[in-house]
Amino acid sequence: MRIISGKFRGRKLTDSLHLKKTLRPTTDMAREALFNILFSAKSLKEIGFQIVGSDILDVCCGSGAVAFEALSRGANSAVLIDNNREHLELAKKNAELLGIISEAKFLQLDVRKLPQNEKFFDLVFIDPPYREDYLLIVSSLLEKNWIQKKSLIIIEFETTNNLSEISKMLNKVEIRSYGSTSFGFFTGRL
Repeated sequence: MRIISGKFRGRKLTDSLHLKKTLRPTTDMAREALFNILFSAKSLKEIGFQIVGSDILDVCCGSGAVAFEALSRGANSAVLIDNNREHLELAKKNAELLGIISEAKFLQLDVRKLPQNEKFFDLVFIDPPYREDYLLIVSSLLEKNWIQKKSLIIIEFETTNNLSEISKMLNKVEIRSYGSTSFGFFTGRL
C-alpha cells in the first residue's frame, strides 16, 4: 500500500500482511477513485466540500490509509478510530513513517459505544468490516454528535450490500461502485 498523490505521493505504508485475517484496507485503486471523486464530482462541489483545510474522522481506520491520503492532499487534521489495538498501532506506525504524528489523533473505541463529541469534522469516512451493522454505527455517530449537519459522510461497503436504510438518517448525495467496492456519499440531515 502507498499514498497515491499529494505531498506524500508514492510513499509506502507499513506492511500489514500479518493482519490479513482482521484487516481489509481500502485498496490503492479504490482510494484513488475515491479521491478523484472528492476533487472533481459536481455533486460534492454543489454542497461545498473541499479536502484542502478539512478535518477528517476515519472510523474503523485500519491502516489509516484514507486519513493519510487526505492529509497528503491538504487536509488539516485527522482523528482515527478503531477498536482493534493492532490496527491502531499500524495506523500510528504509518503516521510516524510519514512524519505526521502531530496531525493525527488515535482513539481506541468501539464505534457503537462512542462518548459525546464536541469537535466538528468536515469529512467522516466509515469503513467497518463488511459484516458490521452500518445502521448501528451511523446511529451511534449521529447520537453522540460525531456527524454534524454539514459533514460529508462517506461509507465504504461491499457492492452487494444495500444502504437504503442509511438514507433515512442521512441525506444521500450519490453512490459510486468500483467492482466489489462501493462508496456512499451522504451529508448530515439539514
